[in-house]
Amino acid sequence: MLEKRVGIPLSKLDAYVASSGGLTVAEPAADLGVAIAVVASFRDRLVDPELVLIGEVGLGGQVRPVSQLELRLKEAVKLGFKRALVPKGQNLKVDGLEIVEVSRVVDAIGHALRS
Repeated sequence: MLEKRVGIPLSKLDAYVASSGGLTVAEPAADLGVAIAVVASFRDRLVDPELVLIGEVGLGGQVRPVSQLELRLKEAVKLGFKRALVPKGQNLKVDGLEIVEVSRVVDAIGHALRS
């Protein structure tokens, strides 16, 4: 999806995704974070450590809504996050958190990797 929809040429590269402590991730809401991490690595850029990314990513490059988003965002504030990239259309406000809504992965990349 990153190659076809975003133009990141990954098909000839090996990509490995590791989670801390060997944790297995089966949660679709982690898709957006993984996609941004792969692009950041490819472009040799850093993602702001105070940014949380929540969203399921479709094969068409769209960022899909996830369940219990408000609860997830409140927990992110407790963990020290200051900004969040979330699927568009959920119109949530959480004290202490700047929320940016995105509908496509390419938009999320622009927000997450800006200088």
